Amino acid sequence: MLKVLAVMLLLAVAQILPSCGDKGSSGTSSGEQASNAPVVIGWVDEKRTHISETIPYFVVINSVEYAVSYEFWKDVRVGDLVKNDGQKWTIVRKAAR
Repeated sequence: MLKVLAVMLLLAVAQILPSCGDKGSSGTSSGEQASNAPVVIGWVDEKRTHISETIPYFVVINSVEYAVSYEFWKDVRVGDLVKNDGQKWTIVRKAAR
């Protein structure tokens, strides 16, 4: 019983303390990718446009809307697996057509 309580206490403390994470441990130089830029990868659910926006082209991945360039927007299709490394969108795998 005491061991179980100790494990539960350690798990609670581990959730509170910040982890070391992988900041800078990926071997990339500081110029390649910003450490706070999230990598987005997922299947395109939808393509949208918004006339009132400065960048009017969007793709929806996992119910989140991302602004993309027109060139990428016209090439990508619903069902494609795409990736954003913080600077550039790329199509990883085309959807079966």
